[in-house]
Amino acid sequence: MARVVRIALLLFGAGLLALLLTQIDLRAVSTHLSDMGWALPLIFLPSLSVYLCDAIGWKFAFGHPPLMPFRTFFLIRTAGEAINNLTPFAYMGGEPVKAHLLTRFQIPMLEGMAATLTAKLIMTMAQVIFIILGGILAAPYLVGRQDILWALGGIVLGACVLLAGLWYMLQVGGFARLLRGLDRWKPMRPLLERWRKQLLHLDELIAVGYRDHPRRLLWSFSCYLLGWLLGALEVLAIFYAVGLPIGPGEALAIEALASVAKGIAAFIPGSLGVQEGGNVLILAAFGLTSGLGLTFSLLRRVRELVWISLGLLVLLYYYGWPRARPSAPERTGP
Repeated sequence: MARVVRIALLLFGAGLLALLLTQIDLRAVSTHLSDMGWALPLIFLPSLSVYLCDAIGWKFAFGHPPLMPFRTFFLIRTAGEAINNLTPFAYMGGEPVKAHLLTRFQIPMLEGMAATLTAKLIMTMAQVIFIILGGILAAPYLVGRQDILWALGGIVLGACVLLAGLWYMLQVGGFARLLRGLDRWKPMRPLLERWRKQLLHLDELIAVGYRDHPRRLLWSFSCYLLGWLLGALEVLAIFYAVGLPIGPGEALAIEALASVAKGIAAFIPGSLGVQEGGNVLILAAFGLTSGLGLTFSLLRRVRELVWISLGLLVLLYYYGWPRARPSAPERTGP
């Protein structure tokens, strides 16, 4: 059944993308791409700074940082994010992969998983703050569009509620409450009993990390928030390259709303179709053409494919070439 649902979602996204392509002047897209010329490769540079910030943020989520080179840490996170972008599991499918790769460096699976989940909570909290900021900055550009302003207000309000929930989960963990809710569903009980001890231990590790290392978590949050803010540089670069420069506030608002559009389609592999349609609608709300909106989406897809390819190569290195696997250094105390 799960496979059928995934295929159905993928087909839905593909159909939505096909419908979108029939409604857009593809010649305008081609013109925008040709107008970029030499500036086209520069568009992909901001994403490197974002990935670096996110990797540093993940490292700070550990109570005691892993004893391995930062480049290894960076590549492991890239591999996990490749899985997140390819699987329809609300961008959580790559988190166990990251934790499993860390076991090659003498980091226990549960410890790695706790830090990875903590980082995901902190990253999402930073994204929520970023969305709230983007929503505030977007409002002046949408004066006269009451329908969009109401929707924007709903997004900001929902983001505030989500932020409170994430903060609560970071302090106390959420698996114990999840287990209590699922215990009422009898078919789930055998599976829950199998994983109950590990999930409750994860709750404890997350809560302990929050209590014992607040300064490291604050640094982690700062790095993730900086990463979200730097994502606006890609928006600035794209619009500069097509000859339509915009201001930093407008770029940040577009980036924040684009992240919402991508998040809405978290259960569709690659957010196919919904991400493209959302970007077109967002740019249209700012008075920009659908051709430019699709160009914007295509360039971001190319950037995603580059990072996904790198991540898959890392996975192949660790899992596909046994003789080339790096040796794990011995781990000492903090």
